[in-house]
Amino acid sequence: MNRLQFGIVTATSGLALLAMAASLTVTTMNRSLQQDIGLRQQYVQQSAQLESLYRDIVRSLAELAARNNDQDVRAMLAQHGITYTANPPAAAAPAAAPVRK
Repeated sequence: MNRLQFGIVTATSGLALLAMAASLTVTTMNRSLQQDIGLRQQYVQQSAQLESLYRDIVRSLAELAARNNDQDVRAMLAQHGITYTANPPAAAAPAAAPVRK
């Protein structure tokens, strides 16, 4: 093997070694990103399961605040972007007028 061939083989093997190192680095980074995505997916799935519970809690708090006219709870809900309007209590129905024949 002459000097030129030796130089070409050495350069080619050096490039192959760099390519292998880059491949290992990308694989490691990809594995880390996949783990992060898995954790985020788990969080989203758990959040979706708890959504109905959260909705019931907010509804109960709003009903309680409206029933007791609790301004602190109303302010706390408003701070989180939740507003509600209380329906006025139903008035007693007027007595029926006697029917004339």
